Amino acid sequence: MVANYLKIAWRSLWKHKLFSFINVFGLASGLVVCLLAITQIKGAFVYDDFHP
Repeated sequence: MVANYLKIAWRSLWKHKLFSFINVFGLASGLVVCLLAITQIKGAFVYDDFHP
């Protein structure tokens, strides 16, 4: 069942190359921005942690 879903997804991605590229690029850039924001926020919270 999962193999059929993957096969259908692959065919759809291959058929609509530009649309798929735009979606994958958008997802990847969104994840990168989110991870960078999380690291910045985490760094801001531990900035003055060395004081008792």
